[in-house]
Amino acid sequence: MTNEQNTVSRKEASEALDSIVTNKHRLIETQRPPILLTLLASISYAAIIFGYGMTEHENLWALAMWLGGLGFAISVGLYYYTYRVLGVKLNIIPKSSTSIWLNLITGLVFAVLLIGGRELRLTGFEYAPHLAALLAGIILFTSLKKYPTGEYVEEKNNDNS
Repeated sequence: MTNEQNTVSRKEASEALDSIVTNKHRLIETQRPPILLTLLASISYAAIIFGYGMTEHENLWALAMWLGGLGFAISVGLYYYTYRVLGVKLNIIPKSSTSIWLNLITGLVFAVLLIGGRELRLTGFEYAPHLAALLAGIILFTSLKKYPTGEYVEEKNNDNS
């Protein structure tokens, strides 16, 4: 057995990396986790926000938060496992600055919904937690469908003209 060292030009290496990234994006676009799993994650997260908004002292709404948290943890674990089976390793921390901003803004919206739903309820708007939970569930479901890996992917045109 001999070890042959082949030199690869910079252009070939760049093309190989572009091919890997393109194939990964194509796989992500065609093979998404089941919609039921995405729906379970969204409903579980909405239950956390709803339970927090409705809690006063130690009542049964805290149980909704615990059950929602458990359901959310299970669904996120299955979500990661689904992508692992497909051969895609999901990153917890996004790599591009656009993806970081996307995740920060989404997190800020969820924080406003969590705190705002409870504070508005305490000031007299009785249905604020309901609306906050509904909005959070819709936003999470939409963002998981549009950006399933949490990464913002810019579409490139590969025109050779």
